[in-house]
Amino acid sequence: MKNFRWPVAVLVFFLTLAVSAGVIIFRERQLQKEPLLNRLREFEAVEAVELRQSGGVYLVSMQLAYVPDLAAVYRKIDGEIAGVLGRTNYRLELRDRRDELLAEAYFVVHLALYEGERRGNFTEMSERIDSVMAGFGLPEHRLTVDAERIYFQARNGANYLYAVIARRGGTGEGEAV
Repeated sequence: MKNFRWPVAVLVFFLTLAVSAGVIIFRERQLQKEPLLNRLREFEAVEAVELRQSGGVYLVSMQLAYVPDLAAVYRKIDGEIAGVLGRTNYRLELRDRRDELLAEAYFVVHLALYEGERRGNFTEMSERIDSVMAGFGLPEHRLTVDAERIYFQARNGANYLYAVIARRGGTGEGEAV
């Protein structure tokens, strides 16, 4: 043990650790992130997409163009992401092009959306939302409910708003707005 060189051993340990971390990061980027981003960019509605990791959970932030059926597009994109990252390892965040009128209208209807999610009174929720949106002069909107989420979209000319609310008992992980 007299001839053991501690500085060399420590240096070799840290170099090995650094190389291992580099390989893991490179592998993750090449086998998961880049292919996923490329697949998501292939969707016609996707204008931009970012993938960040925070605390072991990926945040997929996406700018979508206006689509006539948000629910169908969201389910396809969500399925693609879940197939690569796993069902619980990510959160999908949608960016839209809301203006002040859409933001104000959503502020009023979001209570009905969350009440509908909690109570399950979807017909009443839809009637309330129709009434509020008509009051704002926004007849172009769509509300869709499936087993996992409530999808709300509204349009005001070139501006549009998307909101996706996970339902209790569904497998959706949270809200994407």
